[in-house]
Amino acid sequence: MIHNFYILKKSGECIIHRKYGSLETDENLVSGFLSAMFSFGRNISGRNIESVLLDDKKFVYVCNEEVIFAAYTDRDDMIKDKLEDLCEEFIKAYGALENWDGDRDRFVEFYPKLDTIFGALGKEASEDILNTLMQKVQTGKGSIKDSMDELLNYYKDKVKKVNQ
Repeated sequence: MIHNFYILKKSGECIIHRKYGSLETDENLVSGFLSAMFSFGRNISGRNIESVLLDDKKFVYVCNEEVIFAAYTDRDDMIKDKLEDLCEEFIKAYGALENWDGDRDRFVEFYPKLDTIFGALGKEASEDILNTLMQKVQTGKGSIKDSMDELLNYYKDKVKKVNQ
């Protein structure tokens, strides 16, 4: 599962951050870390870092001259091809951002593409809300109809956010 996705400048500025799982991160802290790791790898080996393994998770990188695409995923996820496709589409749409003015709002139109590729709702988030609603019904703290209405409203809100 992809937990978080980042597009950042090699200087460490976060351009886009999308959260798909339940893991909370500070996007600026992670962007700085990813940029530093990328620079470290280039200085040590002269080559780009492709991934950083953590215990059961990993960061996977793809980059062009100025922009780094990174995903925080479960260790066994194979997403490099998806990142390469996204990199190509992003650069085609926005260029390499050599003179980016810091306005992140101009990339909002790219979010639906990310969500289509990585999952608009995030598997874990969907499972969490469903489990909470099931627990309400099982404990008598809510009806099936109320739980279904709540679930539908949750998905409507998520879709609305994706389309904004």
